[in-house]
Amino acid sequence: MKPVLALTAACGLACAALAAEVAVRLDDASVRFDRARWQASVSHDGISFSPHGEAARELDPVVLRVVAGEQSCAVLAATAFGIGHYDLSAIEGTPIVIGGIGGERFMAHTGCRNATPRGEIICAKVAGRTYLLQALNAGCEGRNLFSGIGPLEEIASGISFAAPR
Repeated sequence: MKPVLALTAACGLACAALAAEVAVRLDDASVRFDRARWQASVSHDGISFSPHGEAARELDPVVLRVVAGEQSCAVLAATAFGIGHYDLSAIEGTPIVIGGIGGERFMAHTGCRNATPRGEIICAKVAGRTYLLQALNAGCEGRNLFSGIGPLEEIASGISFAAPR
């Protein structure tokens, strides 16, 4: 009797964990995320992920946008950082792999006096489109820098891209 009860409880926990994960699509991108932590709002050119519940105290919003055109990732990142208090003269870029595709990661510090999270953007070019995953803060307030949780990484880990057509 006890082994059956333990198996039932284990299945219940696993099923609840699977039910909390959902996926949304944006063109060739699919994003799996934990709906217990995030709420997704999908439009024709982007997905806005807003933290909710307990996660809202630790995480900043994240946006995935798709952009048509030939602009470089560096130019698109500088334009995106231009919305806030970011130091555009010191944007740091590094290579990264997202969803199995090579891309670039850009970070910029704010000009704020208080300790605010750096703005982060991941850029990947897939099938003639550019995908920008960004965690930006337009003001001088933000999540707890010492939470150990990176909202951009959490969403990025769930991204995959469809095979080229």
